Amino acid sequence: MIRSMIRSSFLAALLAATVGFIHAPVAPSGSIGTGPGQISPRKAYAQGKALTFKVLVCDDCPLQKSELDRERALSLTASLEAVYEEEETGSPDEEAVKALCGPGVDDCGIRMEVVHYFLSRRFKL
Repeated sequence: MIRSMIRSSFLAALLAATVGFIHAPVAPSGSIGTGPGQISPRKAYAQGKALTFKVLVCDDCPLQKSELDRERALSLTASLEAVYEEEETGSPDEEAVKALCGPGVDDCGIRMEVVHYFLSRRFKL
């Protein structure tokens, strides 16, 4: 009887110690900032710029380079916010913004966030 109690206590202590060393995985939030699990502002700007000129503004893209000015950037950021919130804006930029999140894109929210960050910084919105 005492032996089984000692074994049970030992197993319980061993289990508790094991559980204490196992941590749940922590995924980054994708937010832009300087803390752990965040995208640095410099990296976010670079990623946003690359995505903007790869998906939104290019020869085969919804917008041409000559069309991207402060007013258009303001419209794009408003459309980014609306599409992110799953709202309809009726803006012609809505289709351009949806190009960021085509089929097979897993990180749609992050893509929208970094493009928004780039446009906001680049055009001082």
